[in-house]
Amino acid sequence: MKFDNRIIWIIIASVGLYGVFLFFTDFDIISKQISNFKYEFLPLILITVSISWIPLLIRWHLLLQKNNICIPIKKSFLLFLAGMSMVITPGHVGELIKSQLMKTLYAIPRTKTAPIIFIEKFYDLTGAIIASIIGIIILGMDLNLIFISVAILFGIIFLIYYRPIFELILKKITKTKFFSKYSENISDSFEIVRNSTTPKISSISFVLSISYWIIISLAVHLILISFEIDSISILRTISIYSSSVIIGAVSFIPGGMGVTEGSLIGLF
Repeated sequence: MKFDNRIIWIIIASVGLYGVFLFFTDFDIISKQISNFKYEFLPLILITVSISWIPLLIRWHLLLQKNNICIPIKKSFLLFLAGMSMVITPGHVGELIKSQLMKTLYAIPRTKTAPIIFIEKFYDLTGAIIASIIGIIILGMDLNLIFISVAILFGIIFLIYYRPIFELILKKITKTKFFSKYSENISDSFEIVRNSTTPKISSISFVLSISYWIIISLAVHLILISFEIDSISILRTISIYSSSVIIGAVSFIPGGMGVTEGSLIGLF
């Protein structure tokens, strides 16, 4: 399995983008702020980020088991980490490397595993939307944001459960060169998606997804505190951070670069 050179270019572009950002901003002020960072918070921040992966790992393993894909928990964890290494790709499509690895290592058809990765993204997005809505309601922020979030949420659910639309979109996607190898049997893919979104598994997955957003937002909150920014509540941090990531994700720019950060700065 070849490592796509485009991934390397995306990483180089990421470094270049942030380099340009530093060049056109006041480097002295940024350097001073970084020098004021309280490094005693660093271990706690790293631990919190690592803990945030646990709900996602549990969700990933549950989705595999729900679809009768039996992989030892250790191997499942390694596959999960392989996917996490590709989150910088546009729309996180690089996480499909997990599907290719399972085909290579365990001869599991891609049509059985690729839809599970798609459903992971569905739960990620819906978890972020729900976490954002909770924060908006509690903080009494602009109610229009709730209406937009709910509309997006229902739109996603409709696309998943209405089979004709789902299959039409899937056919369009699998016509592209990158996704063509995942199109062996569209009907099987739809059944995997439906099996992964039953009321019971959805309830568990939503709880795990929201748990992830709460924990990772706590890490962001700790970063703010380490820069002596203590005027923003944890609830507001959850709402702002999850909303920024949603905006970055729907932009389909690699890793949401620039869009996520710009949204985060604007909302803060």
